[in-house]
Amino acid sequence: MIKLTCPVCDRPEIEDNICPNCETDLSLIRQLQELPVVDEKSIAIPAENSLTTQPNISGKLVILAILILVLGFGLGAMGTSLLSQKPPSVSTATTITPLPELKPPAIKYTPKSTRSQSSCGGFYYTVKRGDSLNRIAAQFYGRSQLFSKIVAVNPTLKGRESSIEIGEVFFVPNLEENCP
Repeated sequence: MIKLTCPVCDRPEIEDNICPNCETDLSLIRQLQELPVVDEKSIAIPAENSLTTQPNISGKLVILAILILVLGFGLGAMGTSLLSQKPPSVSTATTITPLPELKPPAIKYTPKSTRSQSSCGGFYYTVKRGDSLNRIAAQFYGRSQLFSKIVAVNPTLKGRESSIEIGEVFFVPNLEENCP
């Protein structure tokens, strides 16, 4: 068996396919080294094709393949050594920047004194993402057109029926037909 020198770490006389020093796979180099050497003189070229034949380039291809392989191993070793290096040390003195204080959204409550006295109860509703007065009326009354009943008991909603805010709280009255 041919003894090789590792192209990555230059360890000589390696008999196995893996370098014991840097764990480089040498099987392809071993296969290339074990190829038979072809002498150009031993190849008979017919005289009739002497103008169209090409010179034997198999030896040059083997050398080119070995050079590419060695270059690949070298670049791989350089990349590995760069990745295994420790990053530059960072100062241990760190400055802690406090996060800005988050404030909850302003919740607007409808004062009880502004609600209509003719309602027979109801509940407070907090606006969620995707809500509109039409959707809320459809959800609780079954018809989106009845959103005006909600606006009637919450005067702060007048004039801004299409721009309620997430987190806003207002009163949803019961329908008169559901009152005792």
